[in-house]
Amino acid sequence: MMGTNVTAEAESRLRQARFATPFLTGPGLDRLLILTVAAGVTSTLLVMLPGIHGHAIVPAIDLVIDTVALVACATLTALAWARFRESHVNAAAYHAGAFLALATAYGIAVIVSLQQSDTIGSLAKPEDVQVLVFAIARLAAAVLFVIAGVFTGRRTYGWRPNLVLVIPMLVVLGAAIVGRWVGPPPDLLLIITFDSSVMPHVVPFGAALYLVTAGLFFAGAYASRALWRAGHAVIDGWIAVGLVFAGFAELQGTLYPSAHPGQVSSGDLLWLACSITLLYGLEKAVRTDLRELRAANTELAELRDGEVERASLEERARLARELHDGLAQDLWLAKLRTGELATMDGLTPEASRAVEDVAAAIDIGIGDARQAVAALRTSGHADAGFCNLLRRTVEDYGDRFGLRVEFAFEGDHTTRISARTQAEILRITQEAMANVARHADATIVGVRLAIKDDRITLRVVDNGRGFDAAAAGADTFGLVSMRERAALIGGRLRVASRAGAGTRVVLTAPFIDPLAVAEADLL
Repeated sequence: MMGTNVTAEAESRLRQARFATPFLTGPGLDRLLILTVAAGVTSTLLVMLPGIHGHAIVPAIDLVIDTVALVACATLTALAWARFRESHVNAAAYHAGAFLALATAYGIAVIVSLQQSDTIGSLAKPEDVQVLVFAIARLAAAVLFVIAGVFTGRRTYGWRPNLVLVIPMLVVLGAAIVGRWVGPPPDLLLIITFDSSVMPHVVPFGAALYLVTAGLFFAGAYASRALWRAGHAVIDGWIAVGLVFAGFAELQGTLYPSAHPGQVSSGDLLWLACSITLLYGLEKAVRTDLRELRAANTELAELRDGEVERASLEERARLARELHDGLAQDLWLAKLRTGELATMDGLTPEASRAVEDVAAAIDIGIGDARQAVAALRTSGHADAGFCNLLRRTVEDYGDRFGLRVEFAFEGDHTTRISARTQAEILRITQEAMANVARHADATIVGVRLAIKDDRITLRVVDNGRGFDAAAAGADTFGLVSMRERAALIGGRLRVASRAGAGTRVVLTAPFIDPLAVAEADLL
């Protein structure tokens, strides 16, 4: 249940992040789409005004436009196909086929331009075949974009993604090859004619083809936007913006058709805007994917920590039950039987003392078992609970050994302390209290826990007989154990004592377990 809740929360957070990101990545894409439509309408109205001509013979710019479009479409083909292979999004396969068809047409245009002349400046001899190749490629791409948006969420019959990728490209390539071998296309397939100044004019068939392709591009833009709004990749939103440019480019083709190579029309400039938009969208999509990947990794880490905590709590509860129902009950039985043994007649003084020692050892064992059960049943993340557990531990020692105990806490109960640090502090406190009870002959013990300035300080002070701390050697197992526990959590333990002046044990440690920090750095 915890894993399900965290996963649902992660999906909700990622969706909110998609629509709460800055302009050009979240809702700003819708605003950009509106601005693109406005720009397309404005540019179309401008080229319709008298005195404005949408044609120019600038071969170098035409070659640059074709090259940029080739790079953009080839890159987008690779990205879309990778998305399909990794995420199994059917729309991505259609997108890959559309971009590959356009990349083929632009690649042919670049080759034709470079073959026309050794100097780019002399390229100005348009070909009817090249116009038809572009028309076929753009029509095929427009159809694929519409299919991607309309049918990607439905069941597909006879689905062959490889054919979707390859067939449009082969059609475009075949049209170019046949046009080269057969010659100019028949009059029925003519899209443009040329006047005496070598400027193209669209024929009725070409105008109809341009208008149909424009309508399909606008439909594809709407479909791509719907995909993005439905939660697909950000690149779908940018494809919608690019297809709006493509649609207006085809519309303006009815006024100023493009001829290749060598000529540049207003539609070519809009196609250049489409290519730049898609390249920029690709960069934004990659950054968005990386951001969502980091967010997903964060959610997975939280889920992992939650599962580890849950498993830890379950194991601690199991161990607590076993201690309570097993060892603790056996110790109580041993205590009862020892009490019966102590009341028997005829025991020698040595036997009576042995019985008393065994009873005292059993009492200590029962106390330790009770403390262990309480520690195991306390959540490692409940810091206020940890303070209460420490208080109960200290007070229990006072009750068991007849000590007056004073416990004080300073700091914020809500401060998060790592579970490992809590466990080691508890064991150090228990060892210090056990030493007071066994060796100090004290009557008062003060325990103070302070959380301040990102550090934890524990003080255990008694009024016992004290000892020579400097003379305590390495064989003093209790002190060595406490120092080792302090070192495990990146802390330091100091012991100050002298004969007749009591003992003071001071532990200082950070909140976070240094081993956990080291593991996080390795990740």
